[in-house]
Amino acid sequence: MSEIYGIGVVQSIDLQGGRVTIAYEPIEGVNWPAGTMPFSVAKTALLEGVTPGEKVRFRLESQQIAELQPFAPRQDQSAAPAEQPRPRDPTGPVGAGGEGPRR
Repeated sequence: MSEIYGIGVVQSIDLQGGRVTIAYEPIEGVNWPAGTMPFSVAKTALLEGVTPGEKVRFRLESQQIAELQPFAPRQDQSAAPAEQPRPRDPTGPVGAGGEGPRR
């Protein structure tokens, strides 16, 4: 079975029970539609520093969370920075960004 990853928002945390409730996006690897459910965690240490309302990425093993980390969208490195407008050239011809000669 391949690794199954999900993304969702933490709704609640049960440290004593070793569970976290997550409102998750559809998980294709197990053919689950979006939903909310409590998940057991492999180690309660995975819940340290996690807060309700936080968006997380998690990995499931046997319907148990084996990895849990803050969600960080992948940055598109190919996107060019926004082009800055060119300053107007007051000496250029009309239609080329300049004002043209005044009469």
